[in-house]
Amino acid sequence: MFTIVAERINMTRKRIREEVRKRNAAYIAGQVRRQAEAGATHIDVNAGGDPAREVDDMKWLTEVVAGSTELPVSFDSSSPEALRAGLRMCNRPGTVINSITGERERIESILPLVGEFNTGVICLTMDDAGMPEDLDGRMRCTSGIAAALDRAGIGLERAHFDHLIRPASTNPGQAPFILDAIRRTRIEFPPVHFCMGLSNISYGVPARNNLNRAWLAMLIAAGADGAIMDPCEEGMMNTLYSSRAVVGLDEYCIDYLRASRQGRL
Repeated sequence: MFTIVAERINMTRKRIREEVRKRNAAYIAGQVRRQAEAGATHIDVNAGGDPAREVDDMKWLTEVVAGSTELPVSFDSSSPEALRAGLRMCNRPGTVINSITGERERIESILPLVGEFNTGVICLTMDDAGMPEDLDGRMRCTSGIAAALDRAGIGLERAHFDHLIRPASTNPGQAPFILDAIRRTRIEFPPVHFCMGLSNISYGVPARNNLNRAWLAMLIAAGADGAIMDPCEEGMMNTLYSSRAVVGLDEYCIDYLRASRQGRL
């Protein structure tokens, strides 16, 4: 199974922020249903448009999202208060907290919620020293986060690592060591999963979809089993189904053929 955390319900997006502030439930519900119908396995909910209103916005968004789909939610915030507010309202099987890092403050403030609510957690490979610019640094962060999870009694099978790609337009040459980090993580920590933020790779370039689809195919070939992405984006699900079939993760192309019969290719 490939985890698809659908990214559209994010208040850093101007249109989403405007509609949340207007409390336009119909618009938000429509966006949720579009993503679910496109193939999402989780709906990401980010209420970070205004820190002073984040808890209230998280409560409202959670109510709307939970009423629009039976999919689990990925609660996306650096605020423990906002995360707790959302989790108290909707904590379905498969729920994920997005995210922790290796930073001490994030470990101490957010990791206890993972244990308390028995959720999964997206783990970003950076720490108090920042975001490493090489493979060894990323693996150091990975090991540190894995150790923190172990100390907290949280199984690695609940962890979804994101090795944090930066835009190709500003950080050329990083993709190979990110792909190597996925391969090494898979070897050194077999139970873990991945949930790679996808669209950062294309920030600042035209026709971003071209880079997004290319990067998704590379991630799948390297062993990633999840992504934070927009399943409604043109060609993304085609790329997902095709890539998994080519590398043998979709045996006999069963998922690909099913999607074709259902008119989803």
